[in-house]
Amino acid sequence: MKKGIWLAILYLGYFCFSFSQNVLRLNLTDSATKEKLIGVTVSIENTTRASSTDVNGYAEIKDLDSGKHRFVITYLGYKKEILEINFPLENQDKIFNIKLAEENSDLEEVIISTTRTNSRIDDLPIKVEVLGEDDMDEESTIVPGGIGSILGDLSVITIQKTNPVNGNDAVRMQGLDYKYTQMLRDGLPLYEGFSGSLGVLSLPPLDLKQVEIIKGSASTLYGGGAIGGLINFISRTPGDSMRVTLTLNQTSLLETNLNTFLSKKNNKIGTTLFAGVNLKQAIDINNDGFAEIPEQKHFIVHPRLFLYLNKKVNADVGLTVTSDNRRGGDMFAIRYKDDTTHTFLFNEKILRSTIDAHISFQLNQKNSINIKTTGSMFDRSLYYVGFNFSGNQISTYSEINYLLKTEKHSWVSGINFNTEQFQKLQGDTVRFNNYNYQTIGIFSQEDWQIFKKLSLEAGLRADYHNRYNWFFLPRVGLFYRPGEKLSVRLHYGIGYKIPNMFTSSQPVDYARLISIDNNVKPESSNGVNMDINYHTLVFGKLSVQLNQAFYYTDISNPTILQSDVLGNRFITNASYSVTSYGTDTYLRFKLMSWELYLGYNHTEAQQTGTNINFNMPFNPKDKFATTLAYEIEGKWRMGIEAAYNANQYIYNNVKVPNFWFLAGMIESKFRFGSLVLNCENILDYRQSNYEPLVTGTVKSPAFKNIWGPVEGRVINLSLKITL
Repeated sequence: MKKGIWLAILYLGYFCFSFSQNVLRLNLTDSATKEKLIGVTVSIENTTRASSTDVNGYAEIKDLDSGKHRFVITYLGYKKEILEINFPLENQDKIFNIKLAEENSDLEEVIISTTRTNSRIDDLPIKVEVLGEDDMDEESTIVPGGIGSILGDLSVITIQKTNPVNGNDAVRMQGLDYKYTQMLRDGLPLYEGFSGSLGVLSLPPLDLKQVEIIKGSASTLYGGGAIGGLINFISRTPGDSMRVTLTLNQTSLLETNLNTFLSKKNNKIGTTLFAGVNLKQAIDINNDGFAEIPEQKHFIVHPRLFLYLNKKVNADVGLTVTSDNRRGGDMFAIRYKDDTTHTFLFNEKILRSTIDAHISFQLNQKNSINIKTTGSMFDRSLYYVGFNFSGNQISTYSEINYLLKTEKHSWVSGINFNTEQFQKLQGDTVRFNNYNYQTIGIFSQEDWQIFKKLSLEAGLRADYHNRYNWFFLPRVGLFYRPGEKLSVRLHYGIGYKIPNMFTSSQPVDYARLISIDNNVKPESSNGVNMDINYHTLVFGKLSVQLNQAFYYTDISNPTILQSDVLGNRFITNASYSVTSYGTDTYLRFKLMSWELYLGYNHTEAQQTGTNINFNMPFNPKDKFATTLAYEIEGKWRMGIEAAYNANQYIYNNVKVPNFWFLAGMIESKFRFGSLVLNCENILDYRQSNYEPLVTGTVKSPAFKNIWGPVEGRVINLSLKITL
């Protein structure tokens, strides 16, 4: 009996001793270079226990309980790995050799399609800022109704409310007017003319894989418009496994969002489907009788079909239908009906239908042919006091390009043809006419790896416009990498912008707007951009990335909107030039589960060439942005962000107050999704606290220019379910 008891005690002791001796041992190396990786974080999923690799790339976690454990391996610039291990191990001394791949090594995640060369982001002579799929996943829960919030977090971008009545937002880059930022969807430029950028920032993040941002002149890539910068919204593609995601969001300002995304893929066919609805009620924040937030009913559906015909031929076709109805102005007229007293009701209805198709032929390892085409129909009707109008715009874009990639060369050449046809439909007689613009472009670009550390990019585009004739757009860029930690880019390009009466005016101008005179010249620009990027690891654990950018843009013949003695509104060339120059600095730190972003932008944008230099309106000369985030892998994520806008002017050099904008969020993650509580504008800063937003009378109101927040503090609760 005693012998049995002693045997049981010895067995139990050995059992407990073996439990306490469960150890995870890892060696972490770069999958491509085989170099040891220092400072890689290894954590146990859903716990705070973690370790990091030493100077030899070695890490261990001791005293693990027996059973199954999931380990999360993360390192800045590399793909996250999940390691699942059952303890105890048969070999207690076993060391797991893990090879981490750079994020850029996965073509589906890091290929930059905007430049057409399908190159890694680190190898591009032109600077491209990327908001990746992780950013889109996070934003789809925090602010699911649109992409404007996350773009505004970047220090070089300012989101401006262009219309105080219909609530439309637009993007300003490098201090320039929003018309100088070109918008693309999957590499297709369709947001020009009568359709403009209306509703573009309402694209839900759940439908996007990534957003690619080029700062500065990029007209050589896709033609006119990209003088201040270019933003390309890339749609999601199906993964290897079926995905179903649903988000439901409700805000304190009575905004409701419901979005869903489905994707599935097999050997030959893949499908994705996004459907979303965004409903807003009209709200008078400052009790002046007029809505700061218009009533909105926004619906979007976006199905796509992918065909993987063989290893060399892939194709996809998609359809996007967007409906957007907005009612703004007098609150009484919105809620009930305009009458003899409450006459100012602004009603806008938009229907945008777009079909697009892509097909690629991989001829061999070096050669490929890519074809893409799209057509978009945009119907827009406007109603406000004394004016009722509707119009239609049909836009098309087609392109074929040939890409040759060798060890030291990437050469792409092609031809594209795009059209923009506007037609008045019905309603009040307007003074402007129908028009039909057609542009054919030929482009060629070469990226040459001259030496291991030095590469050159040179390109040329020739566009022929049926009204404004020829444009020649050269560009050249240099990329120098003296070491693994440091890189330098320098880029120069020429841009142009076709005069368009709709991109320079507001809907309230349409009643007296007249067509563009033949004497109005296209705008032209010269732009230089430079950035220095440095990345290092401090003390083997703290990842530090520094990017310092400089830019300069000069625009000749800028178009402006003016009035004659009869009150007619017309487009003409200004007597001045526009000059923008500045610096953009950001620092990114990552330590274990902590991330910190610090960004500062200083931009001097002025109207020059006259007796008085006027500051470009709605450009904060100084903008500071910061974000601090902490994450417990698979369990919690929380963060706070702050932005300070200073030295901003509106028209005629009138300076407006500086202000802080704070936001915070906390996310609880669970097996099938997450729950987010988010607060925007924590300080409840509002422009109406400093001046009235509406002057005049109830029948004839006059609206102030919007230079700051008008919504006040906004709290939202969002639920995300992923299956």
